[in-house]
Amino acid sequence: MATVDEVEVLPDPETNQLLSTTLERVNKASNQARAAALQANALRGRELREVVRGVVEQAKLPDTFVTPITDRVALSLQRRAGKQQKFSSFQSLTLPPGAFKWASDGKVTMPTARGRRTIRVRVDTARGGLRPPLEGRPTMLVYRNGEFQLWAADVDRSSDDD
Repeated sequence: MATVDEVEVLPDPETNQLLSTTLERVNKASNQARAAALQANALRGRELREVVRGVVEQAKLPDTFVTPITDRVALSLQRRAGKQQKFSSFQSLTLPPGAFKWASDGKVTMPTARGRRTIRVRVDTARGGLRPPLEGRPTMLVYRNGEFQLWAADVDRSSDDD
């Protein structure tokens, strides 16, 4: 297997706290947006996007998060039958390829709750080329076992045992 689908994030303590805060705030905003969308009967399209935009502005999150939150809320609203599952505090967040700027020196610039930040990452260069492995791919910010990782969102992990 010559591709890398996961990258370890190596944040300093301040950046680690910022990434935690980002996930918490985005997931809280996602829950608020879903509730507001249901109340306004804005289940898709422009109406849903406007509801999400208002919640993102109220949460004081960068506009970069409007599209990812809209996408995840729309998907959640498609599964409306029964009780609505909430987004948990540290639930992973998928961002589009354009949200990341990959450097060849082991760093990535990505959106956070306080704007874009450059963060160190560790890539296993033995399993791929010199080009950043997740460049041009939708990527999830994942928090597992007290550590952050970036995962390619275009990989089916349904058979994984984690």
